[in-house]
Amino acid sequence: MQMVRIYVPVNFSEYSVNAIDYAMTLAQKLDVDITLLHCKHAYNEDTENVLNDQQVKENFQELLQKYKNQFSENLKVHTRHVNGYPEDVLVDLSEKEEPDVIVMGTRSKGETIKELLGSVTSDVIKNAKVPVLAVPAESSIDLNRISHILFVTDFGDQDYRSIHKLIKLVTPFETLIHAVHFATSDPDRWDKKRLEEMRLYCAETYRKYKMEFEFITGDDFIASLDDYIGRNSIDLIAMTRRKRNMISKIFHPSITRKILFHTDVPLLVFHE
Repeated sequence: MQMVRIYVPVNFSEYSVNAIDYAMTLAQKLDVDITLLHCKHAYNEDTENVLNDQQVKENFQELLQKYKNQFSENLKVHTRHVNGYPEDVLVDLSEKEEPDVIVMGTRSKGETIKELLGSVTSDVIKNAKVPVLAVPAESSIDLNRISHILFVTDFGDQDYRSIHKLIKLVTPFETLIHAVHFATSDPDRWDKKRLEEMRLYCAETYRKYKMEFEFITGDDFIASLDDYIGRNSIDLIAMTRRKRNMISKIFHPSITRKILFHTDVPLLVFHE
């Protein structure tokens, strides 16, 4: 299996350490190289300060001690202390070093609109060139399985590439991927044809994987999405971010707030 390179930005808050927990758990099923990254201008809301070099060094040592029992021959862990603001550093590294995924912790429920607009996670999701996995503070992962993944599609060519990247990340898990398309009313013949084309392609290309294909309908995308997540016990939401289509509405501040900060379901975002 090809090694998966994961970058995890850390400001040593509880929610950023939870993102490390998530990445470390993935590492027990995947061949993983993890880089724990602290930016010198990263602000820790929990301690209300910017950490100095010595504090960062000591905190990294504590983290490595905490996870030492999880280290194996298939796991490589590095620490880096980089000058700059995390929203700039992560976007720059995503272009220059191209990790497979950036795993970021979010503060989860209770965020305000003001906090969201300044959210590092939101900025990185919008601008990074690699997949970003946003992990809410209360989220955890079952080591043995990620049972249900919701993949939201509008049938674009990039969605096929996103599915390929998604399967690379979840290969060791017993997973059912729900590929769904949202429509405000009953889908037309064209949408039904495109969904069937995607189903046939995936059935031929990914024969070992369990996938279902269906429509979500309703006047309110978020309400319909929430209902689907609850009925199907979704463990992870995945989608492709685009600039000018229905899915891009998810990144309007009010809707991003709903998905990023008002659910405990991790969100994996791919990019065109």
